[in-house]
Amino acid sequence: MSKEIFKNSDNNAIRQLLTEIGKERYEAALMDAGLSEMKPIGLDGFYVEWEDKNVTLFYMYPSGTVFELMDVLGYWGVPNLGWERLRKETKK
Repeated sequence: MSKEIFKNSDNNAIRQLLTEIGKERYEAALMDAGLSEMKPIGLDGFYVEWEDKNVTLFYMYPSGTVFELMDVLGYWGVPNLGWERLRKETKK
């Protein structure tokens, strides 16, 4: 079974969102995700996903491993344009 999601990986919008989030909240989110030792280097792996009523910031390493960083619903920096509609497989 699959469900519909929306994904945005616009680097300019992600940069603006990370600026709004701020260093302290960003580092706390990395620590919560267990990534304090392996911090992301660039913006290329970041994307925002909108599923149901949640907007979440993710990071995908070049190896393909994806980490959920934090909920970003309510931030002004959440992108308005450039959303891509996808189907996501759900686990039963």
